[in-house]
Amino acid sequence: MNAVPPLPLQDLGQLIQDGRQPSKGKPALMLALVAEAALIGLLLWESNRSTPPPPPALPPMTLQLVQPEPPKPLPPAPPKPKPTPTPPRQVAPKPTSRPIVRPVPRPTLAPIKTVTPPSPLPSPVQAPPPPPVKETPPPSPPPVSAAVKADYLVQVKGAIQAAVHFPEAARMLGQSGKVLVRFYLQDGRVSRVSIVQKGSLDDFNAAALAAVRQAKLPPVPAGLQGKSFDLQVWVAFVLHDS
Repeated sequence: MNAVPPLPLQDLGQLIQDGRQPSKGKPALMLALVAEAALIGLLLWESNRSTPPPPPALPPMTLQLVQPEPPKPLPPAPPKPKPTPTPPRQVAPKPTSRPIVRPVPRPTLAPIKTVTPPSPLPSPVQAPPPPPVKETPPPSPPPVSAAVKADYLVQVKGAIQAAVHFPEAARMLGQSGKVLVRFYLQDGRVSRVSIVQKGSLDDFNAAALAAVRQAKLPPVPAGLQGKSFDLQVWVAFVLHDS
C-alpha cells in the first residue's frame, strides 16, 4: 500500500482555515476534520522522526580473575672456584762445608827424672784397745708367790661372773645352766675367747661370751705384768627367786 506523501505545513494551515470558514455545506466540514487529523498525524510523525532511536544494548561483560604466575626460582649461584694450591718452593740445599782437618801436634816428652823414695819412718806404737764394758742386766722381778697368782685369777673369775646378764628367754622358761669358756689373758686384756662346753640354751652361750669380753678386770699385780695366762672359767646362770 502506497503511503500518501504529507502535505506541507503551509498548505495544511490554509486548508484548516478554509475548513473553519463558513462553508457552503457538510462537505466543507468533513474536509476540515480530515485536514486537522492530517495535521495531527504529521506532527506525530515529525516528533517520532526527530527523537533518535535508543542505542543498542551492550552485551553483558564477564570479568575473570587471572592469577599471577608464580615467580620463577632464581638459578643457583655458580660454585666458587677452588683456589689452586701454590706448590711449595723448593729450597736448594746449602752446601755443607767440610771441616778443615788440622794436624794434631805431637807432645814432646820431657826427660824422666829418677826420684829416690825417702827412707820409711818407724810406725807408731798403737795403744791396746780398752776392754769391753759388760752390761749389767736389769734386776729380775721378785718371784711371784702362788698365792698372789691364785688370788688374781679368783678376782678375774669374779669380775666375769659379775658381768653376766641373765637371758630373758631363759628367765621366762625358768631354766638355769652354765657354760665353760676359754680365753687368753695378758696385762688385763682378753683375747681368743671360745666356748669349750655349751650350755642348755644358745642364749646362755652368747651371754657367757659377752660376760668375758665386757668384764671389768682387776689391775694386774707387778709380778704378773707381761705374762700370758690360758684360762678356762665356768660362767654360771642361776635363776634366783625374786
